[in-house]
Amino acid sequence: MSQNSTPIANNNGIQVIDPPLLRTIKFSLFAVAVPISMSCYLFIIYQMLSHRALRGGLHNHAIIVNLCFNLVVVMVDLPFILSYLHLAHVIPATEAHCLAWQFVDYGVWFTDVFVTFWASIERHILIFHSNMTNTAKKRLFFHWIPLVFFSLYAPTIYTYLVFFYPTPHNYDFTQYLCGGPYYYNDIAPWLLWYETIVHFTMPNILIVVLGFALVIRVVVQKQKLCQSAGWRQYRRTTKQFVFISLVYICNLPYIIVTIVRWSGYPDFGLNVQGPYFFYMLYIPTLFFPFAVLVTMPNLREKFSRYFHQSTILQMNIIAPTNNDAR
Repeated sequence: MSQNSTPIANNNGIQVIDPPLLRTIKFSLFAVAVPISMSCYLFIIYQMLSHRALRGGLHNHAIIVNLCFNLVVVMVDLPFILSYLHLAHVIPATEAHCLAWQFVDYGVWFTDVFVTFWASIERHILIFHSNMTNTAKKRLFFHWIPLVFFSLYAPTIYTYLVFFYPTPHNYDFTQYLCGGPYYYNDIAPWLLWYETIVHFTMPNILIVVLGFALVIRVVVQKQKLCQSAGWRQYRRTTKQFVFISLVYICNLPYIIVTIVRWSGYPDFGLNVQGPYFFYMLYIPTLFFPFAVLVTMPNLREKFSRYFHQSTILQMNIIAPTNNDAR
């Protein structure tokens, strides 16, 4: 294997070569997208937590949880990927780095999927069955308990699988995620099926389906909803989740290829699943804050000013340096 090629391995048995030019293109795209996305995450989280009306809305709680977990992916997972794409090996080459990377890439990334899946169900409850959350006891059972469960399920499972599962850890610092997670080397087939279907395939598909189902239900019952005092909120909530559902469509190509491969065609899509579709799984993470921001006009205007001022400040800092160099 050429030193200028990067092996990519994942839980579906993919082992492909990532050519140098393709790796450089991916690195450049991520290098531009990650800082912008991170700035948007920090801005929205601060705004939503500092404004009582925003942090108090039931419809915003799952969004806030999503934002926080996704921020961890953007600040930890994606910089590790950038480093790997740039150097073609893992730096620093330590056990702690590998295990932390694997935990965030699985435990934190899957938490975003689960919480978004719950949010897609909760949107239907809040709009069409608001009586299910009109008392403290009902909110406990139909809001808080599911939100806490879906927020803690994946981190708990993958803490055990990544750090404590009894299997040898064969660290390969030339491979993505150091060749892990290592529990795949000694996992029961039914557990692998469970992870692929329950953790990945079904939630992502249902996020998209429930998002479009929400639009259909709102259109069908628009006249009834317009008479409600909360129609403006319902409309904004629907629009917001439609944008969120749209970004999760980017996960579907990888899912479709996985389903076909597991249906008796193991070589189907190998030439595109690893080099292309795999990295598309991070598009929802990068675009999630913008899907939220686009439906919040006040915050959108504030972020535009914030981003514009930050750009001017950076240019003012860089300009004197360039003048001195000349």
